[in-house]
Amino acid sequence: MTGGQSISVLRHTRCWTVVVKRESVNNEQMTGETESCILFDGTVRTTVAEIEIKTPYYSARVKSVCMENPLYDVIIGNVPGMSNESSDAMEVQAVVTE
Repeated sequence: MTGGQSISVLRHTRCWTVVVKRESVNNEQMTGETESCILFDGTVRTTVAEIEIKTPYYSARVKSVCMENPLYDVIIGNVPGMSNESSDAMEVQAVVTE
C-alpha cells in the first residue's frame, strides 16, 4: 500500500484471499503473477500485488488480488495468521435482501 494514507478495511470470513484497491498499490508492488478470484457476478480478477498490511488483527506482507472498485480499500479473508478475535466495539455494515 502507498504510505501515509487512511484506508478502509473489511474482515471477510467467506473469502480466502486478500483483496486490495488497485489505486492504492504502486506499480512496483505488482508481481506479474495471476490468481483467480471469482466474484458473485461471475467476473474474475487476476492481477496480483505484494503489499504490507498493518491492522490490529492482522499484520503481514501478503500477495493480494487487485480490484478497481472494491467496497473497501482492503478486504482480508481467511489467510494464515489472521486473528478471529473481536473487540468490544466494532464498526459493522449490514445488508438485508428479500
